[in-house]
Amino acid sequence: MRRSRSDDGEAGAELAPALEPEPVATELIEPPAEPVAPDDAELADADAAFNLGGILAERGDFEGAQALYRRADELGHAAGAFNLGVLLEHEDDFAAAEAAYRRSDERGNALAAFNLGVLLHDRGDLAGAEAAYRRADERGDADGAYSLGNVLAEKGDLAGAEYAFHRADARGDAAGAFNLGVLLEERGDLASAEAAYRRAHEGGHGEVAAMARAALVELGYRG
Repeated sequence: MRRSRSDDGEAGAELAPALEPEPVATELIEPPAEPVAPDDAELADADAAFNLGGILAERGDFEGAQALYRRADELGHAAGAFNLGVLLEHEDDFAAAEAAYRRSDERGNALAAFNLGVLLHDRGDLAGAEAAYRRADERGDADGAYSLGNVLAEKGDLAGAEYAFHRADARGDAAGAFNLGVLLEERGDLASAEAAYRRAHEGGHGEVAAMARAALVELGYRG
C-alpha cells in the first residue's frame, strides 16, 4: 500500500509514511463457489478457464494458472485479466502486467484500476496514476481513495485530499483515517481530528497505529 508523508516540516502529525510501493491487491481473485450461469457459450468458456485457473493456482501450478487466466482474459473476463496481471507482476514483467491491468480496468475491475495506478505512480506518471486511483475510488475501493488522497495532497489540493481520505476512512482504511486526522488537525478541527486518530489507532496495525497513538498524545498535551 502506497503511503506518503508531509515534508513541510511543520509541527503536528505528518501524513502516514511511505511504505514499500507494492500493490495491496496481490492476492488472486477466487472463483465463486457457485458460478453464475453464463448467457452464452463464450462467457461459459471464460468462466471455465478462470475457475480452472483458480484451482491450479491453489495447487501451486502458476504456469498452468497463467495460461488459463490468459485464456479467460482473451475472452473478456475482467477477473481473469486481473489475476493474469498479478502473476505477471510476480514475475517482474511489469509491462505485460500493466497491459493486463488496463484490460481488467476497462472492464470495470476496481482492484485492477488500483494496481494500474501503483505501476503508473512508480514510474512517475502522476496524472495517469491519479486517474486510475480515481476510477478505483469511484468503484468503492478503499486503497484507491487513500492513494488518490495522497496524490491530491502532493498537488496541494487539500480539500480534495480530505474528501478522498474521508472515503477511505469510511471504507475501513486506518491510514486513510490517520491522514484525514492530519488534515483536520492542520485546519484546526481538533475534535474531528481526535476522532479520526482514534479510528486509525483502533483499526490500524504497526506503524499507522503507533503514529495515531502519538498524535492522540500530542493532541492531549495541546488540549
